[in-house]
Amino acid sequence: MAEFTLFTDVNTDVNPLYAKDEGIIILPQYYYFEDGVVYGDEILLDEETFYARLAAGETAKSTGCNPDRVRRTFEEELKKGKDILAIICSSGLSGSFSTCYTVGQELMKEYPDRKIIVMDSLNESGGAGLMLYVARDMQKEGKTMEEIRDHIESIKQNFMAMFVVDDLKYLVRGGRLSPFSGAFGTMLDIKPILYLNEEGKIVPLKKVRTRKRAVNTMLRIAKDLEADSRYFYVVHTFNEPSALELADQVKEEMGIDVNRKYNIGIVNNTIGAHTGPNLLGFGFLAHKKISEIEI
Repeated sequence: MAEFTLFTDVNTDVNPLYAKDEGIIILPQYYYFEDGVVYGDEILLDEETFYARLAAGETAKSTGCNPDRVRRTFEEELKKGKDILAIICSSGLSGSFSTCYTVGQELMKEYPDRKIIVMDSLNESGGAGLMLYVARDMQKEGKTMEEIRDHIESIKQNFMAMFVVDDLKYLVRGGRLSPFSGAFGTMLDIKPILYLNEEGKIVPLKKVRTRKRAVNTMLRIAKDLEADSRYFYVVHTFNEPSALELADQVKEEMGIDVNRKYNIGIVNNTIGAHTGPNLLGFGFLAHKKISEIEI
């Protein structure tokens, strides 16, 4: 069995330290403001500056993986004699899966002895990132790429990502949420709990008044869905105190001890362009489906 390298893109929010320690390669996506400077590759913008610019009224936009960058990065591994398994963020929200898949098909013609598998996670942020954690655990157990792919495909709909944001205008403006849902959420201090549905789209799961109730409801739903204690990931947009507090709640109410080193992460700026500041949520692997519980 040939060695293979795990790939993902930045929108799965795999913890960069975990990726570095486990040999997972993260492909960049890109974001920019009206001044035309493109960030996300060699040029980066720190989170504090990024969200300060959003709060000041600037509009941020995003774009997916660069085909040339994907090709060059894939090819580096192929030249080492390694195959590639890439798990990419939802095709329902980004063109990155299509880009990576197309590049992979082209490269397999140029390197006929190599295999490239590109998977559409149909998920985002922590919900997609945990697929890499499962894949890496299986890789260390000696499983093949095909075995990992088949297993993740069989449980893909059980990877959940849910979150709450302060202001829905960013999601509406970026086309990630319908104007109707956005307008409804701004009324009466309603804080919709948002999640990635089976089509890889962001939709409201439940409408709750106040942020505190939204967080408590998310915890209750995760508990009802029987979240797997091994695969639970807290995400936030530049609000670490709230993320740590949420991790404490998860431990107290669900008995899940969230790994502070690898399983708490900042939502990357490409996603942050559409969610705005102060997002809080988590991804997890569920043992039940949404349809099996009362929301």
